[in-house]
Amino acid sequence: MTLRSLAFAASISLATLAVTKSRAADSDSNISVVSQYVVSHKHWAPNFFRVERTECDCAYALYRIIYLPEAGKPVTANSKSFTVYYDEQRHRVVKETQFQ
Repeated sequence: MTLRSLAFAASISLATLAVTKSRAADSDSNISVVSQYVVSHKHWAPNFFRVERTECDCAYALYRIIYLPEAGKPVTANSKSFTVYYDEQRHRVVKETQFQ
């Protein structure tokens, strides 16, 4: 391998690392925005719920909001846990639905 090839391979590796770190930071930022939404709209303390990203084949990111006193219990019709659809470009929650 020539020096030029090694330099090119190293630059690709560094770029990949930077993109991966950027995505992780974006994910943390998105969870922070969703958490702020829950605190302001449901008036729950941050230690009363957990936010989990769920894979979805939809236009928006799907986050599950788990009300911790209900964690591990079967979902019922009057469950406080719910899901939100989050627009990753606009950084805002666009829809809230019952937990399924």
